[in-house]
Amino acid sequence: MLKLPNRLHSLSHPWRGVTAAGEKLVERRLAAIVAADVVGYSRLMGADEIGTLRALQAHRRELIDPKIAAYRGRIVKTMGDGVLIEFPSAVEAVACAISIQQGMALRNGDVAEDKRLTFRIGINVGDIISEAGDIFGDGVNVAARLESLCEPSGLCISRAVRDQVRDKLPVTFEDLGEQQVKNIARPVRAFGLAPAAIAVLPELPANERTAPSGRGRLWIIAAALAVMIAGGGAWWVVRAPPTGSSAPTATAAAERAAIAVLPLEALGAEGGSDYFAEGLTEDIISALGRFRELSVMSLGAVFAYKGRHPAPAEVGRDLKVRYVVEGFIRRGPERIRVSVSLTDTNHSAVLWSEKYEAEPKDIFAVQDQITRQITGALALRVTNLELARSASKPPNNLEAYDLVLRGRALLSRLTRSASAQARELFERAIALDPNYASAYVGLGQVNLHASNLGWTEDPGEARERAEKLAQKAVALDDLSSSAHALLGDVAVHFGDYDRALGELNRAIDLNGSNAESYEHLVAVLLYRGDTSGAIAAGEFVGQLQPEVPETTAFDLGTAYLLADRGTEAIRILEPVVGRNPGGPYASIILAAAYAAVGRQQEAERQAKSVRERFPTFSRDRFGSALRNPSLRAKLDHMLEKAGL
Repeated sequence: MLKLPNRLHSLSHPWRGVTAAGEKLVERRLAAIVAADVVGYSRLMGADEIGTLRALQAHRRELIDPKIAAYRGRIVKTMGDGVLIEFPSAVEAVACAISIQQGMALRNGDVAEDKRLTFRIGINVGDIISEAGDIFGDGVNVAARLESLCEPSGLCISRAVRDQVRDKLPVTFEDLGEQQVKNIARPVRAFGLAPAAIAVLPELPANERTAPSGRGRLWIIAAALAVMIAGGGAWWVVRAPPTGSSAPTATAAAERAAIAVLPLEALGAEGGSDYFAEGLTEDIISALGRFRELSVMSLGAVFAYKGRHPAPAEVGRDLKVRYVVEGFIRRGPERIRVSVSLTDTNHSAVLWSEKYEAEPKDIFAVQDQITRQITGALALRVTNLELARSASKPPNNLEAYDLVLRGRALLSRLTRSASAQARELFERAIALDPNYASAYVGLGQVNLHASNLGWTEDPGEARERAEKLAQKAVALDDLSSSAHALLGDVAVHFGDYDRALGELNRAIDLNGSNAESYEHLVAVLLYRGDTSGAIAAGEFVGQLQPEVPETTAFDLGTAYLLADRGTEAIRILEPVVGRNPGGPYASIILAAAYAAVGRQQEAERQAKSVRERFPTFSRDRFGSALRNPSLRAKLDHMLEKAGL
């Protein structure tokens, strides 16, 4: 039986050190650190001490300090010509630094060159120690060393910063390579932004949240997601919906209480056995997502926090959520121990926390209890029907559940060998529990992967098997949003767009935060010719998860292109091509987007790259899934203009 303590209690925050005797240690946390100083300060002071001091004070009073406050930074200390600043996120730190450098360029416009105050700025993200208002540690030291590498009026950032801002800000940093810096044991990978590049950047408002873009550092595709790229030379040869379908409004998610379930930490996990914690995290997210009152961040959105211990306020700012769930699992041969807490990100107040102990066979009851407790803590009206939906139908044998979790983890690798291993695990799970719908969904995704990625000699037969497995899963559990999403995706690949839309709408009805369903919806609406609906659905995916997967970014970029929004298509597609130049689809559409906005040289250069990488490419069937002949003709014209 479960052991459920009745009293509420606070968990020790993992980012605060506490001794065994309960004595509070100095605070450790992850932060973005900015180090800046004035170039040639000694020379300026020697030439005009009073004038230099007055100019520096004016710059701080009128530009620098207000910018830091606007981007929610905190000035830790000033050191004559230098300043050390702490920010809650790398995005805000970089945006603030760019804004300051742009402002300084304007203020220096009418100043004689030998009297100008110019800054070098270094930025790092790292673990810091905070004591008495000051900050210490390698995270601070690296920022200072990066500042010394920076060119005047530019920026120099670490790889950790670059990974966090990539695809969130319209900025491309130059890779400066590995740099050996003083008093730091390991080389630091540095990235620079020159003054000329800063000058042409758009204004970055302090209250702006970054738009969704192609997947950046994080998209480790959630275990349950299916590949959406159709195989063969026809490109997206199947997928689309009927007219009259409605995409979500931009405010749909904001109207509900937003919550992020951070990856549960597997304590003492060995040999990759943290798959159990990952699987339970995914199942809790899915169960919570069935409550229409909640807007739940997808697994892909929170996976970047795996292995980290971010402050709840940081997660709240980054993901725009009101509540954060975090916890850990310790799994032994005889007992499973789960500890979970719910925190209000606005006030960093723990609203509820609980510990559970259970025998492995009771893990499903643990999940159900966690979901009920969280919902109660949020004081939402939960009907008996919604509670029934939240309580997943567990298999009779826990080993089958284990096998499905392992299979999901393998599927997410998107390799042929991993897919073959996943197939075996799902088949074993079905043999152990023939009534377990999730096992059929997993096996159906294996078959769809094989069809889409050319891992079978008969793609049509593989799609038919995927369809039968999806139908079986729906028959076993009609309330499974994943089963309906799979059935919809299979229908897309058969060209049955109307049925696909019906299944996807059913999946969304069951789980309003199911990013997978909306990702498929983007393609369906695009193929039907509803570009505005596809764009709305794609942007809604960005509300559920800050990082949009590559296939969805491709569909969204194409929708932007066909809606005469080429600049936004480029913003979406450039990072995708940068990360995966070997992927043909995004490269082809990017060439067309360059041509559409008049960037002909870049279009021709991109088209040349496509021809070199994919010499058999032909426009004849590219875009053939588009139902609207005028859109097909429009796309063909853009490809021809790009030189393809």
